[in-house]
Amino acid sequence: MMAGKLGGYAGQLLRIDLTNGVIKKVPLSKEVCIKFIGGRGRDAKVLFDELPPEVDPLSPDNILCISTGPITGLLGPTTGRVNVATKSPLTGIYGNSNAGAHWGAELKYAGYDGIIITGKASKPVYIYIEDDLVEIKDASHLWGKGTYETTSILQKDHRGYDTKVAAIGPAAENGVLYGSVIFDYWDAAGRTGTGTVMASKNLKAIAVTGTGSLTVANPRRYAEVAKEAWQALMEDPGFQTQEHAALGTLVVLGLGNAQGWLPTRNFRETVFELADEVSGEAFRDRFSTRPAPIPAGRACLSCPNRCKRFGRITSGKYAGTKGNIEFEGVAAFGPKCGVGDLEAVYHAYMLANDYGMDCISCGNTIALFMELHEEGILTHDELEGLDLHFGDADAMVEMVHRIAKREGKLGELGGLGEELAAKRIGRGAENYTTTIKGMGTIGTDPRVAKGFGFGFAVASRGSDHLRAHPVFEMIKYPPGVAEELFGAKEAGELSKYEGKVRLVFFHENMAAITDSMGTCRFMHASFYAEYPIPEILAKYLKKKGPVYSIKYHEWLSAATGLNFTYEDLMKTGERIINLERALNVRFGIRREHDTLPKRFLTQPVPTGPYKGTVFSQEKLDEMLDEYYDLRGWERETGLPYRESLVELGLEDVAEDLERRGLVATRIKE
Repeated sequence: MMAGKLGGYAGQLLRIDLTNGVIKKVPLSKEVCIKFIGGRGRDAKVLFDELPPEVDPLSPDNILCISTGPITGLLGPTTGRVNVATKSPLTGIYGNSNAGAHWGAELKYAGYDGIIITGKASKPVYIYIEDDLVEIKDASHLWGKGTYETTSILQKDHRGYDTKVAAIGPAAENGVLYGSVIFDYWDAAGRTGTGTVMASKNLKAIAVTGTGSLTVANPRRYAEVAKEAWQALMEDPGFQTQEHAALGTLVVLGLGNAQGWLPTRNFRETVFELADEVSGEAFRDRFSTRPAPIPAGRACLSCPNRCKRFGRITSGKYAGTKGNIEFEGVAAFGPKCGVGDLEAVYHAYMLANDYGMDCISCGNTIALFMELHEEGILTHDELEGLDLHFGDADAMVEMVHRIAKREGKLGELGGLGEELAAKRIGRGAENYTTTIKGMGTIGTDPRVAKGFGFGFAVASRGSDHLRAHPVFEMIKYPPGVAEELFGAKEAGELSKYEGKVRLVFFHENMAAITDSMGTCRFMHASFYAEYPIPEILAKYLKKKGPVYSIKYHEWLSAATGLNFTYEDLMKTGERIINLERALNVRFGIRREHDTLPKRFLTQPVPTGPYKGTVFSQEKLDEMLDEYYDLRGWERETGLPYRESLVELGLEDVAEDLERRGLVATRIKE
């Protein structure tokens, strides 16, 4: 049965074989829409069904999926998200990243829900899509150019700003393993090296112009549900402060420093003495292009949050630097490198975007090199004339250039990312990495934020906050809310372990759902406007009058015409998480990989409000047991039980894993 008549969806996918130049338009499967929704869920299904696990990530046989969800491009809060998925060249496991902006909606207006790309072109090409017209065009004139210039040229060559562009930069072309895909100039699908896979296929960009429209199954009901979603967001206590809108995601840098979880000098410390110099307030006051209280903020499609704080440097050696800044980029090039020069941090971040490489992995790798030099592991001679110390802004900026160009021995090493570079260096360098499953840790110290830390350990794409994003533990909700949702009042306390497994379990399921629908996780993990949290919170605040919430199940039902209950949708989240686990066990992931780096388990936080704390290995083991029980995975191995997969409607996945000896079976008493 085909999904062409379902609301919300465009109804078809593009399959593009770059080796043979073959373009096919194929209808969506209704069954896949029901089971996996779209976006992240559908991409994982394509990879599981079609990608041999032994494939080299940079070979033509790897598959690159770029996919929207049924809500992408519709009315409602935050409907601009797009998913990118492949086998990661950085980690060798499931690689996936998510971006916003307007490109995903444009693809749907052109008539396509996603693109599945295989093979490798014989020369640099880009894909141009304009409604029914889909062409593979020469990109020789674009190869080697930055993402900003590439986007500008393609817009001039086609329909101007009506053309939306996803582009890669020189870093991916040069084989940096964490190359990103940049959408609409500024928005990055940054993590896991999806851009490097795109470069390995000689694919420079995908430009899209769409003039079509989308329909929903039940317009009247859809309008009601979308309106309630807007009302829920407007009444959310966190959204009402407008701090996020005023400062962007950089608002959390000051919070992290005050709460004592801000990674500093490659996670040696958790408090940065120069935090005020690189804060959201400092950026607003120095570089914003509009006055406070609402400085210039870029928003993805249909988003009131405007979390991408835009600015410009107008004088000094970095004059001309412009673009939107985010917390993770500042955390990576600022506190992690011990750099308090905001101009240098901003410039390094925008360089990384233009070169097309993940700012987190790039900053983390530079911070690692700084520590290795200070520890005497990287000698002065090995630095090739660069005096690489914590706090050296010029050296940090220079390293961004060297890594992107793979220039010299250090640039070559830097392009491998933290874990592979440390293995290549040897001499104990691995003891200073903060990677999990091959990917570096973001700007939150897991020794302090226990929910985030546990989420890092079990995340399907490596150390990552966005598989779960359990911001709940950083927000002061009434303790009863945490108890009702996660079984323990302590789930809402930053450094406590109790309730954190259920906290992560819930957030992972919700993230899988929203990434598959095409909406932004800030609606369910930062502002907590989703059902049933506003209803629970209202009880403890003794709120009078109506209570509004984002009811994703009703939203999806009204859009598509499919009938989702809340319980159905949460099971769908579990199904997607289990499918990703199945992908990863085929790539070799087991229980021993669901862990934290040595630094977080053995080295106490040296300063700040949580001085002396670590993430207990004993607690981590207990939490993994509980988590595996919830997921239906075997405690000893981390392999999914056959019965759990079948219960979730993943019979074909269970059969595949069983043939490979990668499924666990419960022993009957």
